[in-house]
Amino acid sequence: MPDSTNAKTKQHILIVDDDVFMRITFRDALEKAGFAINMASDGASAIACMKKFPYDLVLLDLLMPGIDGFETCSMVRAINGHEQTPILVITGLNDTESVTRAFDSGATDFITKPINPELLVHRVRCSLRANQSMTEMRSAEDRIKMLREAVGCLPIGIGITISDIHGKIIYANPAEAEMHGYTAEEIIGKEACQLAPPSQRKPFPPDTIREIGLWERECINVRKNGEEFPVRLSSIAVRHADGNCIGVVTACEDITSRKDAEDRIRQLAYYDTLTGLPNRLTLLDRLRSSLALAHREGRHIGVLFLDLDNFKDVNDTLGHDFGDKLLREVAGRLVVEMRKSDTVARLGGDEFVVVLNSINGQESASDAAQRILATFSKPFVIEGRQIYSSASIGIANYPYDGHDVESLLKCADAAMYHAKGEGRSYYRFFSPEINHKIMRRVAFESRLREGFEKNEFFLQYQPQWDLQSGRMVGVEALLRWQNAEFGLVAPSEFIPFAEISGLIFDLGKWVLRTACVQARKWELAGYRDVKMAVNISGKQFRQPDFLEMIEGIIRETDIAPGTLELEFTESVVMEKADKTINTLRSLKKMGVHLSIDDFGTGYSSLNYLKHFPIDRIKIDRSFVTDVNCSNDDAAIVEAIISMAHSLNLKVIAEGVENKSQMDFLVARECNEVQGFYLAKPMTADELTDVLEGIYRRNGVRHSARNRFYNMQLSSLLP
Repeated sequence: MPDSTNAKTKQHILIVDDDVFMRITFRDALEKAGFAINMASDGASAIACMKKFPYDLVLLDLLMPGIDGFETCSMVRAINGHEQTPILVITGLNDTESVTRAFDSGATDFITKPINPELLVHRVRCSLRANQSMTEMRSAEDRIKMLREAVGCLPIGIGITISDIHGKIIYANPAEAEMHGYTAEEIIGKEACQLAPPSQRKPFPPDTIREIGLWERECINVRKNGEEFPVRLSSIAVRHADGNCIGVVTACEDITSRKDAEDRIRQLAYYDTLTGLPNRLTLLDRLRSSLALAHREGRHIGVLFLDLDNFKDVNDTLGHDFGDKLLREVAGRLVVEMRKSDTVARLGGDEFVVVLNSINGQESASDAAQRILATFSKPFVIEGRQIYSSASIGIANYPYDGHDVESLLKCADAAMYHAKGEGRSYYRFFSPEINHKIMRRVAFESRLREGFEKNEFFLQYQPQWDLQSGRMVGVEALLRWQNAEFGLVAPSEFIPFAEISGLIFDLGKWVLRTACVQARKWELAGYRDVKMAVNISGKQFRQPDFLEMIEGIIRETDIAPGTLELEFTESVVMEKADKTINTLRSLKKMGVHLSIDDFGTGYSSLNYLKHFPIDRIKIDRSFVTDVNCSNDDAAIVEAIISMAHSLNLKVIAEGVENKSQMDFLVARECNEVQGFYLAKPMTADELTDVLEGIYRRNGVRHSARNRFYNMQLSSLLP
């Protein structure tokens, strides 16, 4: 057997012949020619050798005892790896029948005896070269077959066109044909340009084909049924050895899904998902472009900032899904109402912005705002029900109100808030007055928390009097802010900003604790049975830990719970009334007194009011002011007092500033009063000094201080 370590350094030949002389003769001639030789004396030995080693050629005698050459040839062909091994048969027979039988058995060629050694070498070499050529050809055919199979199963289309101006298709894989709606047979022979829409069919110059390398592009193709779709094409010229182009191979990918995904991504990035309108990013980009164009051409631009009125109520009462549908309906109306050259965008929530390009000053913007407001006069029909909505609009004008995007949007936003403050369904232009309010608001927001940290806030106390006994029965704690920049600021001015900024939680807690500490000091000083009334804001009342906070302050300050009275406005009490009742009942269990402040200015359901554990209601000062000159106000005050007494509630009137008001309230049996006519708000020290002064002037014992101070009211009563 050949040495396996260098078995393939030479071509190996197996000589099979029962004649030892012939074997040696063949061996010597072939070894001299450079071949590696192994020999077998019969068919069985030859088969054994072939199973162990891959010989390059077999030199086989046909006439042998036992297994003859014909059968040996057939058996060799059955051995794995030797299906194509050249078998050169040697025979003394020269008849056609033997030759035919040898070929049928698998022989590659034959040579007859007597054999010339040089001729044998020549025939062996020819057989090996022929076999090598056949092997290479079969390998090439196999590779071509595999390549065809690989190309055939690719998910992208592959087409081959001839390199002339017509570019006829000579091959297309199944994906290419199916992509364009053809069978493989139908697409062959068509010109490649027929796969493009008629408007894009252009001849492909041969010179361009010859010069082209890899050419990638995106374009539109058309299916057999006329449907157009986007594709990505990659073409490359196939060249002959001499450099001539013999064809063009093009890969065609249907990129419809990718384009759809890109459009979806673009939609998500630049458009509002709920309404389909441009979002903030797109608005800013378009507005910048509009401003640049307006600057070059000397034109005006109007920016309308629109906010729905009471949209929160829609969400709270009808649900967020209903609110979303309302926003879509609003967006649809705005788009219909505006020009195509204008931009309608949604910033988020219930805020929309309209950019009016190329307008003739305020008149055009005013007309647009009026048209928008008019569209809200018709009801929106959602889920089979009619709902009315309105909007407030603020308008800013380029170039008068600002020269950049941020300034114009800020001015329009400010004007919108100004319009909203005047009621529903209004529009207002930006003005210097509004700008002043903005600057003050910004300053408030920045100074407010700073003022709290610097202890700029303090409390004043206004006495409350019982009209029947003439006793001072309590005080109302009033919050004040003394600021170096703004001076003494009224609560009505800074409380809204405290609520917006969230400072109201810390501020409200400080007010409660400070008032309770002061009430405890007066109690220890001998001024007993004086309740401390403290206003509670809506946001503070809706805190999840509100009850725990009240309980904690009462415990920390050691105040008697009955000394504390919490005042709530009608709107706070009536919002989510069912839940409010439970909270108020919990406060009553603590022993805290409860009252409704500014009664008559809101909307209270008597059905709920009779179930609220309220101790008293306070008549708003707006009704008391004109009680002697307005029949309506007088009637309202009388009705409130009568209703309260029928519900076993006490009534306190605030804002009493003259004797005629006092007389009216006494005559109607109002229980308690407070106001400048009796006493202005005082600091804790001032109120304590007044009490002490009365005590010293009258020489009254410490335990009787309250009685003598309360007696001072008797001179004011009718």
